Amino acid sequence: MNRTAATPEPVPAALGRTFPTLMATSLSGRVVTLPDDAGGDVSLVVLVFLESAGPMAESWSGPFIGAFTENPRVATYLALVVGDSLIGRSLADSIRQGLAGGTPPAKHDQVLTIPEDIERCRRAYGIEDPSLAYIYLLDGRGIIRWMEKGNATPEGLAALLDTAGAMLEPLLA
Repeated sequence: MNRTAATPEPVPAALGRTFPTLMATSLSGRVVTLPDDAGGDVSLVVLVFLESAGPMAESWSGPFIGAFTENPRVATYLALVVGDSLIGRSLADSIRQGLAGGTPPAKHDQVLTIPEDIERCRRAYGIEDPSLAYIYLLDGRGIIRWMEKGNATPEGLAALLDTAGAMLEPLLA
């Protein structure tokens, strides 16, 4: 996690700050560290703590992927905190297997599981309600440029897509 010189505690995710380091394993088995390994000049990270937040995550990521599917400078990650220490390894493994079965193999590198203590992870990202999906739009340096939580709204989606498009414009010139 990102730490300041003044405190050993993680700095929660906030607009304009570097996204706190997230270490996860992709469904393909690759260890991924975000934001360092985020591919692209613009990355969408959807952080989910409970499977019930899956439809919320999809309400953001589906339209985002649809808008930028042909752009190699854009990456999207779904990160699910499975909390091995709280729910047990067998349940966490079942969650991973379920995700793998429902995700096309071509997308396995973008679906991540985080075997971290849920409470520690909540503190690191400033998560108040783990039943919601948390959405972060990062630039190529890992700085959070836009963030939201819960279900997508038409206004929220417009803001997300506009922000991502504006971030890409200088790169296209």
